[in-house]
Amino acid sequence: MTDIGNTGYRISSMEEKKTPVEIECPECKFKFRLWVPTGLITKWKSGEEIGCIKCRAKLKLEPHKEGFRVAIPAPLEEEVAEVLPETMPAGELILVVDDDAVIRKMAEDALIKNKLAPLTAKNATEALNIIAKQQVAVVIVDLHLKNPKDSASTMSGEEFLQKLADDRKGIPAIVTTGKDLIDDIILEPKWYDLNVKAFLQKGSPFWIDELIVKIKEILKKD
Repeated sequence: MTDIGNTGYRISSMEEKKTPVEIECPECKFKFRLWVPTGLITKWKSGEEIGCIKCRAKLKLEPHKEGFRVAIPAPLEEEVAEVLPETMPAGELILVVDDDAVIRKMAEDALIKNKLAPLTAKNATEALNIIAKQQVAVVIVDLHLKNPKDSASTMSGEEFLQKLADDRKGIPAIVTTGKDLIDDIILEPKWYDLNVKAFLQKGSPFWIDELIVKIKEILKKD
């Protein structure tokens, strides 16, 4: 069983007591132990959504007896990028570009919960079409965006950001990746020219929390 303890995210102080939550992903059967700050356990009594650290399936933690049990929702139908009504505040439109429908849904739900306006796209082509019609405040893009199973997915995350830079869009970006390469990637100076403000590694149960923090820092929201 894998222990997930020090995630590197500032969810609580190191001195705060943590409670172990045993988790088995119904999708891939991977077992891991999540050490959750005791303060969050109380908030989780109404249920909480996390991502499996192995297959990234969206898991729902539900209160059960003295602890929690895990349920996984029905498979998501393939999504089509939607354009929000014109009355939506343009300064708060957040575009999530990821070929993984589960990741898009997780980010979308978190943005709505935090009173931000999400737009989603499964490839760079869809994302560019949205940007042409909407005033996007922040773009969140998967580094490994190109998907060979999607004929319309012809750009990687970096190529997409380069296209935005070439078009002088000036949209601040957060780059996500499911691979443990961030320490090497962030040292490359090219990301500054591509207006990248932060890097996040998907897979940690708390990566969505860190994503919201980074977005609010960019938007300078309290």
